Amino acid sequence: MEPEVRVVGRAVNGTVIRTFVGVVVAVVAACANAPTSPDDGSQPNRIVIQDPGGAIRAHEVLLRETLQATLARVVEVLPMTALTITVSPNAARAIGGYGIGGFTTDGRTVDLFIDPAFPDLAGVLATRVAPMLAHEAHHAARFRGAGYGRTLLEAMVSEGMADHFAIELLGAVVPPWSDALAANETDAWLAQARPLFNSAAYGHERWFFGTTPEIPRWAGYTLGYRPIDRYKQSHPGATAVTLVNTQANTFRPF
Repeated sequence: MEPEVRVVGRAVNGTVIRTFVGVVVAVVAACANAPTSPDDGSQPNRIVIQDPGGAIRAHEVLLRETLQATLARVVEVLPMTALTITVSPNAARAIGGYGIGGFTTDGRTVDLFIDPAFPDLAGVLATRVAPMLAHEAHHAARFRGAGYGRTLLEAMVSEGMADHFAIELLGAVVPPWSDALAANETDAWLAQARPLFNSAAYGHERWFFGTTPEIPRWAGYTLGYRPIDRYKQSHPGATAVTLVNTQANTFRPF
């Protein structure tokens, strides 16, 4: 899930290890598109709270506990090391009206942004940090295999799959960006998107952030989430974990 202020479009295993992958927590006081090469397992995961002005200091304990617990659950099913998660107060890069945002640069870098002035911030952090981290961590895992992708269809699939992962892992509710269209509008919007499925010049901000009036805000997220939902219903046992490196064309709606 990308912060909506971003205006440049983004072109969001091996055997499951049943041991806890170490997490280094550091407190700092002061969704490339090609697949990321797998790490060699020698570097730990790191959580960095970057808050030089102390804007979110009052919530540091809650943040740290939530991030550690969520990351531990993530790596149980999507084993990863050498992943750095940085959390910082940045209202401009949080999702408007949501209080938090995220962006995954590659398979090793996840950034989470918090609006420190958001109403009921403690409630936001308690309920939205975990699914946001799970969403972005799935992007990181996909970057290490299939890659996020460059085309509209690839971006839709990567974003939709990341939300499925957060829901499967945490029992989270479907976020508003994956339920932004009426159910009976899905096929019509997929038909409009179809000519651009294989295009890398589709206009990420138009399809995902609604920066032009002809496309509803968050349409791209919803159009990625729903075809994957249909696929899972017709393929019992398929999950965002088993599908993490599946090519986007597998979910092509028509």
